[in-house]
Amino acid sequence: MAGFRRFKNRFLPFLPSGYQIRQTRNRLLRKLGLTRAYEPAILTEDPALRFGSVLPLVIAKHVLAHGELTFLQIGAYDGSVGDEVLNLIERYPVRGVLVEPQPTAFARLQQLHQHRDNLLFVNSAIDCVRGTRNFYVAKEGDVEFASFDRNHLLRHGLADHEIVSKEIDCLTIDDVLRQSNIDSVDFLQIDAEGYDYEILKSIDFTRIRPHILRFEYRHFSQHDIDECLKMLATHGYRFLTEQLDLIGIRCEKSQLSANDGVMTGSVSSSAA
Repeated sequence: MAGFRRFKNRFLPFLPSGYQIRQTRNRLLRKLGLTRAYEPAILTEDPALRFGSVLPLVIAKHVLAHGELTFLQIGAYDGSVGDEVLNLIERYPVRGVLVEPQPTAFARLQQLHQHRDNLLFVNSAIDCVRGTRNFYVAKEGDVEFASFDRNHLLRHGLADHEIVSKEIDCLTIDDVLRQSNIDSVDFLQIDAEGYDYEILKSIDFTRIRPHILRFEYRHFSQHDIDECLKMLATHGYRFLTEQLDLIGIRCEKSQLSANDGVMTGSVSSSAA
């Protein structure tokens, strides 16, 4: 599959993406009187009518209740490409720490926010332990999907000779918060290109208790996403799913029903 994706991206870029193919399939099933989900037919026919990300609504609710938002963004890249956090920074009273390991993307990130004194920037990767580690990047320029996993870049269409390994500094979430003089955050955004689960497992949720989590779950295996949500649920999180990301909202015990404490069954997911 990865080899076909690389071939398609290089020689057949005009072919529809997997997402476009799935949308076409769903519209065809609708026309045949079949459906894969219970939803109004018009939303299948015209996906543009969907609201899109619910993150702004979740953040707005928190700001209305608490007056401001403190956040940590892991994998900020350059702060502008497909980044909903930029919208939050521009609209709401926030204080935040943005973490990005690639030097050139990090420089653009700093340039983008050079006039803001409510943000801190960390040029590092986040890992379970502090130290150095091989990090795979594009030989020419930087890419959003740089990763600890070389195969992750292959799956995104880079050829083997287009990938290089660089040794980078790694910090833990605890390190970053300590250096930033922050005890905890209200909102934790993770986009670690396949490493999100490892980062989540490294967090002490009895001490660092974000009200809102958001991470990219499409790279999780079915087993890992189920185990991840079970783990987060034990700390009071309940979930909203988006096309690529999952939002966890921490509920106080008084908000949870008597039979909604710990998840014991499998969590259904569309993660591939």
